[in-house]
Amino acid sequence: MPPRITPIDFVAYDRDGKVVLLAEAKSRHGTSDSWAAKLRRNMLAHGVLPKSQYFLIATPERIYGWRQENLLPVEVPPQFTVDAQKALAPYFSKLGQNPAQISPAAFELLVLTWLTDIARSGDQPHHDPSLRSLSESGLLSSLQQAEIEMYPAR
Repeated sequence: MPPRITPIDFVAYDRDGKVVLLAEAKSRHGTSDSWAAKLRRNMLAHGVLPKSQYFLIATPERIYGWRQENLLPVEVPPQFTVDAQKALAPYFSKLGQNPAQISPAAFELLVLTWLTDIARSGDQPHHDPSLRSLSESGLLSSLQQAEIEMYPAR
């Protein structure tokens, strides 16, 4: 794996090079909205989250999301969530991975594949019921034709 220059796992850039999404992949189980809000707050407090339209934390069980309108380091519950067990099931299956036993590195690659597929698949994700909240939030539209980078150097 490339050396980590920034603590963010993934950055999505639109066609103009503007940051659309920052995302973290955590292979942790038993997470909650409160856990995700605390992680986001800590990242903001330590200056890890630069400006972007959206921020996601993906776990094997849930995907937590925020519109990044307020960058104050306060605990804010996720504005939208996705059942990752449904949304990521095809990826766990394709990679022959058990969600309960996936390693952190394998989960990061799985999330990278998922984000890249969303960016490349046109309108298809908009019709996936498991991604409804991402569609309603505007994130899916924002990711159309985005460039996804893992461990970005920018």
